[in-house]
Amino acid sequence: MPRGSPPDDYFRRLLETGFPRLHGIEDHATRDLYLSSYMQTYIERDIRELLRIEKRREFETFVKLCALRTGQIVNYHDLARDANVSPATVKDWLSVLEDAFLIKLLSPCVTNRTRRMTKSPKLYFLDAGLAAWLGGWRNAPEARLGPMGGALFETHVLSDVLKRFRHRAREVQVHFWRTRDGQEIDFLVETDGKTYPVEVKLGSPRYAALPQLDRIAEPGWQGGQIVSLVADAEPARLNEDWTLCSPGALNLHAASPAPPAPNPSRGGRAAVVPS
Repeated sequence: MPRGSPPDDYFRRLLETGFPRLHGIEDHATRDLYLSSYMQTYIERDIRELLRIEKRREFETFVKLCALRTGQIVNYHDLARDANVSPATVKDWLSVLEDAFLIKLLSPCVTNRTRRMTKSPKLYFLDAGLAAWLGGWRNAPEARLGPMGGALFETHVLSDVLKRFRHRAREVQVHFWRTRDGQEIDFLVETDGKTYPVEVKLGSPRYAALPQLDRIAEPGWQGGQIVSLVADAEPARLNEDWTLCSPGALNLHAASPAPPAPNPSRGGRAAVVPS
């Protein structure tokens, strides 16, 4: 996608989904027919029958509930209540959807310099357009301005990051950083011994809310990048920690400006919290 694309153009491409047959197709009826058929054949029949999932209606509801929760911390009990199944079933079905490459569960990451961290994973659909369709969003302005706009944008950025590395046959691990009082970094992209902090903001970021990387950075951390649809085509340095960039300008393959080095006496390697 071109750097600095207008927001509605970005969401128009997002809604085309990752299915090649839908690229350039803006007719809602054509898109609905294709995605409905996909849901019936791949999700409802292939996955459900292959894994002998007997609760058909509950499973269909569950998939839609996951789409509506893309970009959110998983709450097993709330998801179980809304899907009318047990929390144990929720965990089993999330594993099914992840094995089927429909969703991605990101584990939280905690550094040795912080302790009060969230331990539950975050759920992401791997196709933001499919998540939008399941959520009932059919056109770009409504999807962008609706309550799921930020989550859909975040989901699409993650999907693009994973595709970049897969197409180049490069190894990558993606986690997130979040404290229980709400401080967060959406993605920590780890590759080739480097960690790239990435924040995703649909609109203009609030500078005061950005984590101070010198307080949490570990060896190998690069400067933070904020991906936003209000960014110019070329990245702009906001402060010593963070750079604002468009989705197409996100840099994950070369050294970006590094944050102030952490105090070695308080540092150490980052550890992934098991989900």
